[in-house]
Amino acid sequence: MAGRDLRTFFEPKGVALVGARRNLGFGYGIPVILKERGWADRIYLVNPSVDELHGLPVYHSVSEVPDPVDLAVVLTPAPVVPRMLDEVGERGIRFAIVESAGFAEVGETGGSLQAEAEAIARRHGMRVIGPNCVGLINTANGFSTVEVIEEAFRPGPTSIIAQSGVFGNCLLDLLHEYGLFVSKAVTLGDRMDVNECDMLEFLKDDSETGSIMMYLEGAADGARLKETLAEITRLKPVMVLKSGRTPAGRAATVSHTGSLSGEDSLYQAVFTQTGTLRAGNLENLVEMARIFSTQPGPAGNRLGIVTGSGSLGVMATDTAVSYGLEVPPLPAGVAEKIRGEAPDWMNVKNPLDVGPSWMFSKALEALLEEPDIDMVLAITIIPYSVFKNLRENGLDGRSWFGDIAALRMQYPRKPLVVCAVGHSDFVSHMGEIAGPNVPIYISPEPAARALAAHHHYWTWRLGPGDGGFRQCY
Repeated sequence: MAGRDLRTFFEPKGVALVGARRNLGFGYGIPVILKERGWADRIYLVNPSVDELHGLPVYHSVSEVPDPVDLAVVLTPAPVVPRMLDEVGERGIRFAIVESAGFAEVGETGGSLQAEAEAIARRHGMRVIGPNCVGLINTANGFSTVEVIEEAFRPGPTSIIAQSGVFGNCLLDLLHEYGLFVSKAVTLGDRMDVNECDMLEFLKDDSETGSIMMYLEGAADGARLKETLAEITRLKPVMVLKSGRTPAGRAATVSHTGSLSGEDSLYQAVFTQTGTLRAGNLENLVEMARIFSTQPGPAGNRLGIVTGSGSLGVMATDTAVSYGLEVPPLPAGVAEKIRGEAPDWMNVKNPLDVGPSWMFSKALEALLEEPDIDMVLAITIIPYSVFKNLRENGLDGRSWFGDIAALRMQYPRKPLVVCAVGHSDFVSHMGEIAGPNVPIYISPEPAARALAAHHHYWTWRLGPGDGGFRQCY
């Protein structure tokens, strides 16, 4: 079965939870969260020694589970998994998620156990995610095989593929704090069957996925990965955090998910040749995902900067130019609009340093409506004591920086990001003013770098794609 045939994992008619338990651990919390999300009538708990859990009946074997059921989540200890998969297959269930650990990642004995489980799954024609994973989440229907916080269920346009189960789980705990929300997330673990290429093919055709974040330790099939990435990046951006850059890191991947990481230079070549955006670390991955999930593609590489601090404007300029953006002289139309009201001390140029004046909103709007500027970076900064004073007198950041969310709606076709520097309360407040469709960064360099990555991807995607893709991390 091809990767495109995996929708049952995300939209099952009924789910057998094999190994549901009354004590804390794998098998305890999943029925609770599914019950809370409205799945009580579609989940069937299986445990031979329990009759009732969480107010739900428990079946003593998979064979007793009634129809409709088309997905099994296996939570039993590793030595029992082959037998459980055989029971699942005999029941006619053709999709399974094995969350149990203790397989290829622990060495030869675990590898033999995984080979046995894989042979049984193949005999029954089953597709299997895992083992050594936490499964997946689909925010559109509230289905989850992992315990996550309520905020993680808010739907968004980004999907996640992660080899590491706990990493994927914690990513879901983190992203909402950056205004980044998820459509689907899947953790692959030891990849007995379903691998990253299968999932990329599925997400390529998924209308709810606009961009893809991926954590990869090693490719299950390098040639297929290159072919799959080349196909999908023509339609959707793929951002990859590939670990195992060093010999020590590559050795560590074997004991984590049983992956053979391979030479990093080969992966780098694959990513560059296929227009795949490579993140240098987790922070970079989130930086990029935020701009790709909210901003339109730019028309070119000309960046306009408005800032309340000349030094931060210089930092943004250095980074932007280093990564291939242009910070051109201020277009005449913008300069003309600003000079009429600008104080004598203001340098009317790009970056446009408005200092402690009340010109920020006017300057930002002038850059957004200027056709010779392709993207805009707004750097907001104000001493926290002054900010507190404004708030205590019934004012907020809009009185200083303007209604950024309204400007975003007025000029929706140009990438806009905000850098808010200072106290966490000020940064949080600027996030409210900018609204959900403008990402907030806390220093100018990551903001400029994300804009550069955005530009390079869209240039590659809309161009001939025969080389020249530039990585920014």
